[in-house]
Amino acid sequence: MFSLYAILGLQENASDEAVKAAYKRLCQKLDTSNYETGSVGYLQAAKCLEAVQGAFKTLTNPDLRAAYKDAWSTSWTQGQVQDTQPKLGQLCVASGMITLEELNEAVQSQTTLRLPLGQILQEQRLISQAELDGLLLGQNLVALPADCPHSIGQRLIALGLVSEDMVRIALIEQRTFGKLLGEILVGHGWVDKSVFDALLATD
Repeated sequence: MFSLYAILGLQENASDEAVKAAYKRLCQKLDTSNYETGSVGYLQAAKCLEAVQGAFKTLTNPDLRAAYKDAWSTSWTQGQVQDTQPKLGQLCVASGMITLEELNEAVQSQTTLRLPLGQILQEQRLISQAELDGLLLGQNLVALPADCPHSIGQRLIALGLVSEDMVRIALIEQRTFGKLLGEILVGHGWVDKSVFDALLATD
């Protein structure tokens, strides 16, 4: 379950005034008239606006907000623990061996072939046995943050802009290259820079 406050760029249980101010700011920044019609930025801004409006509607309606807080409290108490070890496919994409599209195709094949992902990637001649061995070794050496994806990543996932795989791949690259998470996501073309900047704007 994703935080509706995070969608608005706020801490959980922020004040009503903060919710209204964030909503107003985001509606201005993400107004589709600010983007070229049909562009990636336009489409992503429209998707963000839909999520922002849904979050605002829930958080400003007493009954809906109470139901959300009950559900959030339950999910938080259950403490859904994140796996801190990166997945093989995420390491493959982060290392540049395969593309995210190739990973998604291999994962789809996995549902019918019922084979380990590494074996499928080998059979598709995307990685060698030596590369697979190296990745499996590296998988045990690379530890991602326990709260991965972190707050910015969670927000982008909740907004529908990226997948968890994308954020985890970016986090792996971040540890390797020392770049900012947003810079990596934008560099891959997964998030439009103008939309990303609009989400983080504070004025």
